[in-house]
Amino acid sequence: MLIMAKSILVVDIGNTSTSAGLYRGGRVSHVRRLKTPGASECDILAFLQSIPGIDTVVGASWCTVVPKGRARWERALARTVDGPVWRVDARSKIGLGITYPRPDKIGADRLANSCAAVALYGAPVIVADFGTALTFDVVSRSEGYVGGVIAPGLPLMFSYLDEKTALLPKIDLAGVRHTVAKSTEEAMRLGAKWGYRGMVREIFSELKKTIGPGRVRLCATGGHAEQVLRGMQPAVVVNRNLTLIGTGRIFEMNVE
Repeated sequence: MLIMAKSILVVDIGNTSTSAGLYRGGRVSHVRRLKTPGASECDILAFLQSIPGIDTVVGASWCTVVPKGRARWERALARTVDGPVWRVDARSKIGLGITYPRPDKIGADRLANSCAAVALYGAPVIVADFGTALTFDVVSRSEGYVGGVIAPGLPLMFSYLDEKTALLPKIDLAGVRHTVAKSTEEAMRLGAKWGYRGMVREIFSELKKTIGPGRVRLCATGGHAEQVLRGMQPAVVVNRNLTLIGTGRIFEMNVE
């Protein structure tokens, strides 16, 4: 296999942001991020070429949930990488079975997350991904990928409050100092942090029932996962690079 001794480029293109780095032996390094909306082919090329060690990679693996602009990424990856380029989709081998009725409707990032979660933490496992949407994916020991849940993500909530209210500002999820808010911004951040922590806890509790008795691991990824879930009980394993790791493992399983 090409990737045993060399690094490959791994890319995860989301609705809000894109992550890319170098994958080797189950680990990801040199991660860089780019805002997805509005990125031109020149922007993409400059972004990829800014990754340290990019000139040594022997291939690339990428997943995207953004059909618009896919051709730009394909051209940029072909110009950047001297080797095979694999795009993750439902036809990819991911190291586990899929019993979901329409595999072609599963987001490529969710396939990558499930692949990495099973490899790192075993099955059964549930993955929570804090992206533009908050997604949950369920992997059973006997049935493989069975489905999941989709809820609005934190970026959507903050944007909606800013758009639909006259006095609430557009903010991000920064830290807070109090347990009872002393400003509008702090009140919104507390509502987001505690509200989404409660959402994760409740959805996890309900999804566990579909798997049956026994221990079910919950892992999380995405930009806001650590801030929201820090200190949560039951404990959650947070791996910010989970999607990139899964994207790299899928390359290993599909490219000779």
